[in-house]
Amino acid sequence: MARKPDEYLIHIMLEGGQTMQVRVREAREYTELINNLMVGGEDFITLPKQMDNEYMIVRPQRVAGVAVEAIYASSVGIDL
Repeated sequence: MARKPDEYLIHIMLEGGQTMQVRVREAREYTELINNLMVGGEDFITLPKQMDNEYMIVRPQRVAGVAVEAIYASSVGIDL
């Protein structure tokens, strides 16, 4: 039986070499986030950060790349 990831770590590469990471719990959340980033445009979008009520605002046209990594709590030895 396949295991389900406990969370997903999204690596976002921005123009100019900056990178940021966003953690989400469900696959639905990261697909919505990636869809918002890939639509592009001049409008800013809000990305959730690690802690409650912490956000980063990004302009989608400045995103150079996105990578998604599945995180399993049992493989890193921490409780989520």
